[in-house]
Amino acid sequence: MGWCDEVLGFCDASGGEVDPPPSAEETESRLAALPVTDLVRAWREVSTTGLKGQTAGIYTLLMYFDRLAHDAPERAVAFIEAELENEPDDEIVALLAEGKPLGQLLHFHGPRIATALQKLALRQPRLRWLMGRKAPSIANGMVENPDAMRRLLSIADEPAYRAWLKRRPKAAPIDFGALPPPELASAWVEINARSDLAKERDDHWSALFDFQSDLVSNDPLSALELVKAILEIEDNPNMLGLLAAGMLEDLIPEQDGPVIDAVVTEAERNPRFRRLLGGVWFYSMSPEVTERLEKARGEERW
Repeated sequence: MGWCDEVLGFCDASGGEVDPPPSAEETESRLAALPVTDLVRAWREVSTTGLKGQTAGIYTLLMYFDRLAHDAPERAVAFIEAELENEPDDEIVALLAEGKPLGQLLHFHGPRIATALQKLALRQPRLRWLMGRKAPSIANGMVENPDAMRRLLSIADEPAYRAWLKRRPKAAPIDFGALPPPELASAWVEINARSDLAKERDDHWSALFDFQSDLVSNDPLSALELVKAILEIEDNPNMLGLLAAGMLEDLIPEQDGPVIDAVVTEAERNPRFRRLLGGVWFYSMSPEVTERLEKARGEERW
């Protein structure tokens, strides 16, 4: 456990886990009391920690950043200013625009915070570069108020942001469809286990996401084989949670048929797969499919 866990009370100064852990009310109080300079450190840790290393403190702060701009726009602006002032790594700063903080701020509170951001751009010219990432979205309806849109676009330097992107080195693309199943499973694990920062350093994560979406839609039985191959080599709970709530849940159709037959057969044969099926939410499936899958996973729920 690390700094995020310590400041939120999940561990003590020696790194030992606190039992019982803090309540939701206690963690909310500690989050609200954190100075924005501490949020800069937290953002760095959240951005550079991969899924396998995610702790209770990291996860709690990740969820906090997911809602910060929506719930507390003025604090979000103060956090962005602290980030621009104190974080030297442009890649970590850029994640503010790739993730939810800046997008939520503009979409939900554009008119409310436009003046504050204009003033911030005078103090921190680096904001213009960051806003450049959102310029197309602002122009295409993210900010509905015309005056707010105009003022926000006036501080958005899209050419500077695009020039920065071009300077970043890119790894060679991967042809996921050409990989043998064991190599594809290994690639899935390696890429999905990366931190947010590592995912943004090449196009592998987005390409894998597109490949997975196509596979689930067009060849769900092959997607199921990939799920089974991943399950053979991976046992990290965070990774299995992603696999269950992601690819496995997505490949299960609403209506009965060959895919459901294959899922039920594997659950009956393989206890680890049955456990994985316990992490799937049967929210849009027909009553017949839900009944079969509930029976197949038995008492497994998580």
